[in-house]
Order: sequence, then C-alpha cells, then structure tokens
Amino acid sequence: MTPLGGDRGFAHRGTGLEATAPFGAAVRWGGRALALCAVVLLAGLVILETPRPASADHPECEVTDLGAIGGETAVLETDGRWTTQDCDSAFRPGSDAHTYRFEVSEPGRVRIGLTSADAASYLYLMAEDRRRIADNDDGAPLLGARVERDLQPGTYLVEATTVGGRSHGPADFTLTIGYVASCDPIDLGALEPGTSLTASGTWTIDTCGSRFVATHPAYTYAFHLPQDGRVRIDLVSEDGDPVLSLISPTQGVIGANDDGGARRNSRLDQYLASGLYLVEATTYSARDRNRVLADFTLTVSLIEADSFLIKVEALEIPDVVIAGEPFTVHYRVGNLGHTDLPEGLSAEVVAAAPGGTWDITRSVPARGGRWGAGVSYHSGDEAASGTSAPLSALRPLTLNIREPGDSYVVLVIYVDDDEAEQEVDFHFIERVLSVHSGPTFGPRTVTVDGSDLEVVATADEEGIVTNTVTSASDPGAGVDPAVEARAVYAAAVGAFLLDGIFDRPALEGLQASAEPLETTRADAASTTLYGAFWEQYAEVVATAGVERTLASGEIAHPAAVEDLVLEMARRVSRQYAWLAASWSALEEQVAGGDAISFGQAVALQSELAYAERIVAPLAAAGRAVEAARAAESSWSDPAVEAMVEALAAQAGCGSQPSLLAHSLLFADVEDARGLAAADAELRASSPILGYASDAALCSAFSVDRENAWFLRRLGVSSDPVLASLHVPGRSPRAEDPPAPPYELRVVARLAEDGRVEHGVELASGVLVLPPRRLLPVDAPAGRWYVSGDVEVDGGAIGLIRARRLGDGRIELGFRTVAGDSVAPDVRYLPADLPVGVWVRSSVIEVAPPPAGENGPR
Repeated sequence: MTPLGGDRGFAHRGTGLEATAPFGAAVRWGGRALALCAVVLLAGLVILETPRPASADHPECEVTDLGAIGGETAVLETDGRWTTQDCDSAFRPGSDAHTYRFEVSEPGRVRIGLTSADAASYLYLMAEDRRRIADNDDGAPLLGARVERDLQPGTYLVEATTVGGRSHGPADFTLTIGYVASCDPIDLGALEPGTSLTASGTWTIDTCGSRFVATHPAYTYAFHLPQDGRVRIDLVSEDGDPVLSLISPTQGVIGANDDGGARRNSRLDQYLASGLYLVEATTYSARDRNRVLADFTLTVSLIEADSFLIKVEALEIPDVVIAGEPFTVHYRVGNLGHTDLPEGLSAEVVAAAPGGTWDITRSVPARGGRWGAGVSYHSGDEAASGTSAPLSALRPLTLNIREPGDSYVVLVIYVDDDEAEQEVDFHFIERVLSVHSGPTFGPRTVTVDGSDLEVVATADEEGIVTNTVTSASDPGAGVDPAVEARAVYAAAVGAFLLDGIFDRPALEGLQASAEPLETTRADAASTTLYGAFWEQYAEVVATAGVERTLASGEIAHPAAVEDLVLEMARRVSRQYAWLAASWSALEEQVAGGDAISFGQAVALQSELAYAERIVAPLAAAGRAVEAARAAESSWSDPAVEAMVEALAAQAGCGSQPSLLAHSLLFADVEDARGLAAADAELRASSPILGYASDAALCSAFSVDRENAWFLRRLGVSSDPVLASLHVPGRSPRAEDPPAPPYELRVVARLAEDGRVEHGVELASGVLVLPPRRLLPVDAPAGRWYVSGDVEVDGGAIGLIRARRLGDGRIELGFRTVAGDSVAPDVRYLPADLPVGVWVRSSVIEVAPPPAGENGPR
C-alpha cells in the first residue's frame, strides 16, 4: 500500500487527514446551532436580525411592488438598471440600490436571484419592517447573487445592489423571485432488515440549497424505521465532498458527519428508535465554487446485530512528544461482534498525525482463527487487556510530528475485501497530545568552569521550549552564551541519561557483578566506538592464537569460535562493572546535592554510548552461547533462537562487508587486513560471532546521527564547543584506484516504420537507451549519425555512432566523452535486419569519464 497518491493509499482511505482539524471535529460546519436549524427545517421559521439604520428609509427611495407568488404565479421577474444616481443601499454605502416588495401566499422554499452582465450583484432579503433575514454575494452563476429560504406567508422586501459601488458605472440587472421546485423531502420508504434504501443524484448550481447553509446544494430524503436498530448512512461521491445531516422530527438534528467515510465521503452509524427520519445530503463545496457537476449515492442500511464488528479498543501514546523525534504508538484492536470475520476479508491498522506522518501494519487475513468473535490483539503491554493477545503482524507503529503545538494521533483499522480489492469497513479513535520544540526539565544545578548554574527548560502554550540559565550565586547576573549552552547540555545529560540510567532498555541483561576492569572513552563518536570494538576483538583473537591456527590450514572449530565470543563477553562485562560503579557514584554525588559538571556529562555520554552499543551486543552474544551450551537442543532451543534473532535484528543495518572494511580503518591494530581475513573464516565456522560483531558495529554506525540530534533538540548545536564533541574522525583513506572501464555492446533493432533504434547493453545485462537514438530511413549512405548522451551511473560515457552503407548494411560505433572513436570487431548490421529484434555488436571497452566531470560512477 502506498501512503499518498496510490490506488489504495492512505490519503485516499477516508480518514479525513488531509484536513487540519482532528477527527473529533470532522464536521467542518462545526459551531452551527444544529438543533435550531432543524426547527427552521421542520417548522419553516425565519430568523431575523435588526439592520443598521440607512438611507433606504428615506421617502425618496421608492419600493416597487412586484405582487405575490403562489397560486397560478410561480415566479416574479423584473429588470432594472443601476444608474449611479439611485438611492443609496441600506447596507452598502456608495452603492446604488433598488428595493422591491413581494408577497408569499403559500409557505414553501423561495429562491431570489439577482444577475447582471456588467456588475457584481449583492442581494438582501428583509421582513416587511426592514429587519434583515439573509444576504448573498456570488451564490448564483458568475457574479450573480442568490438567496434561498423557507418562507411563511407574508410580505417581504428585497434590496438589489452591487458589490463594487458607483465607481464601476451603470449596469443593468434582472431580479427573479419564485418557488424552488422539488425541494420537498424524497421518500425512500421503510428500512426493513436485510434491505438497503438507496438514492442517487447530482449536485449542481441549480440544486436546492441546504437548510443549514443555503449556499451549498442539497437533497433531503425521508425514511421510516419500523423497529429500533442500528442504522448506517453512507453518502459517497467521486468528485464532491459529501456532508450528511440526520434529523428527527421530534429531536431536531441528531447526527452530522463530514469525512467519516472512505476518502472524503460521509458516514453515520447510529442506534435509532423506530420512527420517521430525514437525511440531508449536501456537499462541503458552496455552489459558487462548485461549477463542475458532482454525482452522489446515498445508502441507508441496518447493521445486523449478529455481524462482526472490528474496532479500535485502545490507543496509547505519550502525552508529550518532541517535534522531529519519533515516538511509539501502541494500540489494541479486536472483533467486538458476535460472528467471526469471514474468510476473504482482512484487516490492517494505520496510525497518522498532521504533517504527513503515518505508519501501517501488514494486512492480517481472517483465517486460522484470526479475527474471531471476541478476539482482541495488542501491539504491546502498554495497550494490553486481560484477554488480548499479541500478534506479530500488529506491531507497534511509529510517528514523527515535526511542528510544535497541540496535535493529535488517529488510529484507524480497515477491513478490506481482498478479492474485490475494496474497503468494507473501518473504525478509528483519536487522542490529543502536546508537541514541544525540545525537551523540558529542571530546575537542575550544573557546574561549568567551576561555577554553579541553575538550568530549567519550560514550554509555552504553543509548545516552544525556552532554556533559562542563571547563576546559582547571583541569579541576576548575566551568563555568557557559550557557558549557557554547556550548562544546558550538562543539565540535559543529567536529566535524560543519568536519571534512570540502569533502567535503560539497551542495558537490559547487563550485570555489574564481575570484577571491574577500568575503561575510558574519549567521546561517543562512531569511529571511537569502532576502534573500541576492534581493540577487544584483536586482543581476544591474538590471545587465542587464531591466526596461527588458520595459517596452518586448520579450520576453526565452532566451539573455539564460541569460546572467543565468551571471552569478549567476559571482557566487556568486567568493563561494564567498572562503568556501573562510576555511574552509581555520580548518582550519589547528585543526590547528595553536588552538581554534575560539564566534563562529567561529556564522559557520561561517551561511556553510555560504549556500554549500549558495544558492550551490550557482545554480552548478549555471550549469554546466547552459554544458553546454547546449557540447552539440550543447543542452538535449536527456542529460547536460544530468540536470543540469536534479537542479535540478528540489531545486525541488519546494510552492507556488512562495507561496514567491516570502513570500521577497520579506525582500528589500532597491526594487521587490519589479516584480522579481516581471520574474521571471515571465524564467521564461517560459527554465525554467532558474525551476529555479535555486526550488531555492535551497526549500533555504532547510527550513533553520530543521534549525538547530533541530542544537541539539536536542546537548541545548542550551534555552540562551537558542543559541536566539536563526539565528532567522528576522518578515515586514513588511501588514494582510490582508477575505475575500471565499462564493458558493453552496441545494440540495435529495426522499428516498424523503417528507422533503426540504438542503445547500449552493459555487461550486467542492463539496457541503456539514450535520447535521439533513431537512425532515419532516408539517411544518406556514408554519413555518420550520433545519438544523445549514453549515461551510466549518473554520468555520460559517450555517444553511439551509426551510418548506412551503400549495400544496405548499417555500421555501428561508439565515441567516448574524450572524443575517441571505438569500433567493435563485429559492427555491421545486415541489410535484412528483422523487425523488433535486438542485435548486438561485439564487446567494447569504454573508459569512464574523469571523476567529477560527468557525475558519480
């Protein structure tokens, strides 16, 4: 599934996340007095407001009587002209206005239209005492105005005026007043169990206006529910943006929805008592912005009580997250219905938040007991219930909101028909959270250059975090910006690394009971960690005499390789014991009231990086060896297999040979090449060594990005002292050997129109087709034609040459970017070349372009 723009992409899955409001506010017409609107709909009341005083009350401003609508008169129409010398509008100073009186003899939906070819019209509907009822600009086609209302019998006034005023000059207009046909509710009949009521229509510029927002085209439908039940109403449109309202004659509006269905469609699911109901099917697009016709389909159905019911049961997210920092979404989903999810259907879970961040699980098909009635699944203990179970496909999801402020997360579970490739059902819940621009902490006391400083980081209502640093001895004194940055760093290390250090997940399983072995690390950079790893590795290999064994032609015994893993684990476990004692002493120092210093903070981050990224994987490998040797089935024991799988997961960061070679550049060993050769043989004898090494190196590989993020999230990354911490070293890289030449063949085939198409086939079998690659049918004999650039690995390597010969054959060649011509040994195409079949020259070698001239190789 593609997230955006695909056939089944998330932006097309009906969550409404393309809007900026949360799902709880999915009805974008929020704030409307819906119950009051229902009274208007059902009783035909007119809500009036008092206009401001204006010159239209002046006796010189005539009121033209148009007569009455009703009976045999369905429409009143009159023409007029704004001359720039007419009465002033009562509502728009500086604009001409004409006022008209009309009578409504029968209650009904009345439409008043004002059109002009030369001016932008504005229309006001008033009661007889000039209290304003409604007004409109651009509610009709082009620049016309339209007002549509349910009116009771009585006398009404209309003011016809303009938007632009007299400065736009005179203009003619036409005013029409009449009943709107076919605005009464359309009866769909009774909704019986096992049946659905459907209707279809088209929203146009002339469709009746919504009873709630008259500028939006709408249809009203009625249905009767013979007995109580849960009713689902779907309003679907390919081109429109549907909005639903459900009205009870006794309770008013009892439901409304926008974007509750798939894509931008609307859906209502409600338990209803028996009786009569009205449904208004409208669109979010106003008529003056909805020029294109939009078809829709309305479906009203009963949801069977004994069907499946797939729902989101719980959503667990942090209350506060950091902008730009991924966070985990846990959830619980299940089938709360009375029947199993039928085979052929499947479910998947999507989490999303504003800003385009989303994550999705694999699809889980309904087979093998999955999605049975009453079954629930959780992504982790955070969302588990007493009866829910884990399911590997329903993993925790990860989101990353990049803008601070109040936000929300939506979790959606979709039910799909796999054969029909369409959505059957979905359910979602949402939770709000706060997004801060950085972490908050404090107040904490730190020491920088011998001075004690108080540091606190607080967030305002918009999530923007401000770091405040003051002198502990003189709070009113200023603090140097460089000192302030280091103080913030030290305080954050104390708050986020030292506090709870022994509860960190990456240190789980490490014991501090071994005899301590002192270890120090200069920084937390990846290259420093590489060197530390190979330091351990080289010492263990040298002590065991592995290179002598291999040099004698003996194959390393798997048990001997396991012994190497155990020895590395013992070494790093002793180092961890020393580190743990150091951290405990620092904890006691801070708990006793002494501040953590900047230097101690730097050392702590360096030591923790080493412990989590080098010590922990090697120690875990040692525990796996011990467990395998203790288990009856050795490495086939399920618990041992789980330990190995966990290491293998850590080891999967990409090309291991490339990472090994890169990391060895920073190893302070005498024979790095020999160590690499020995490593390859040892891995072949026992995979556990490879998993241990790769897990450590992969973990070290990612540390630089996380170190940089640690500073950025604190807002101190621009400080030169901090920016120079934990920076990876540059590799002592030898000069690159010259790139080998490309081996390729020139290929050609005859097109149906007689032209000959050319390309290049690389040794790998990849076909490269340059632009301008067709030799014309009427090309004169003996004249060379050249193609566009042949590009390989992002750079141009030359051009294809071709010419027709007098005997009908075609000669092929190649010209390099240096201008040299290369002629294949086999280079002539026969005169009777078959249509559509690629034919090839012999192999030629083409030198790559000089580095940097035509892009990378």
